[in-house]
Amino acid sequence: MKIVAIIGGSQTDTFKKMGEKRGVMVEHHNGKTGGGSVESYFLRIINKADVIIILKGAIKHTSMWAVRELAEKKGKKIDYHDGFGATGALEKALQIVG
Repeated sequence: MKIVAIIGGSQTDTFKKMGEKRGVMVEHHNGKTGGGSVESYFLRIINKADVIIILKGAIKHTSMWAVRELAEKKGKKIDYHDGFGATGALEKALQIVG
């Protein structure tokens, strides 16, 4: 089963349920960090993911850049979603992973 990481937003349960219905496992991080190395907050989820979707309107710029840099270092597919909704984010992820 493919793993989709969604970064940003607060709908963890919704993301996971909708992912399950679409045959993917969703790992969600709200994008919030508590100080220190921002990268350390995202490393585990990025390592697990086949594709990463960033909810652009629901994440700080520092977090977005940290996720982007980690994804590039790890060779992970990444894309951005303008909205906050689970449907659009998952559809974008499914287009990428096939």
